Amino acid sequence: MKSEMLKYKKNGELPAKAGVYILLNDKNGKVYIGCSMDLRARIATHRSLLLSGKHHSQELQKAFNKDHLSVKVLAILPHANQFLLKEAELLFIQASPHIFPSGLINKRLLNYADYKG
Repeated sequence: MKSEMLKYKKNGELPAKAGVYILLNDKNGKVYIGCSMDLRARIATHRSLLLSGKHHSQELQKAFNKDHLSVKVLAILPHANQFLLKEAELLFIQASPHIFPSGLINKRLLNYADYKG
């Protein structure tokens, strides 16, 4: 659906609250899981980097360039502090093999998923 594509999603359609989000490659089902105290601002930063061709993830950049990248908010946590937000992100990362069986795009988080706290 075009309205879910990161390239076309309007900032005002995203919550300016803390939460966990995914950037989903609609072609292969792989996801980038992230969290932010301000989802709207963080996703806007991803979009800006992708539009300029300067995103740190080549895999996300390729998906964006081919119109295969959509954005979805997984959880809104309006009263979360940074610690609780990271804990929520960790839960989604740990559950990712069951929720997103195609895999994670952000490889640096794979070790994070083994974190026991």
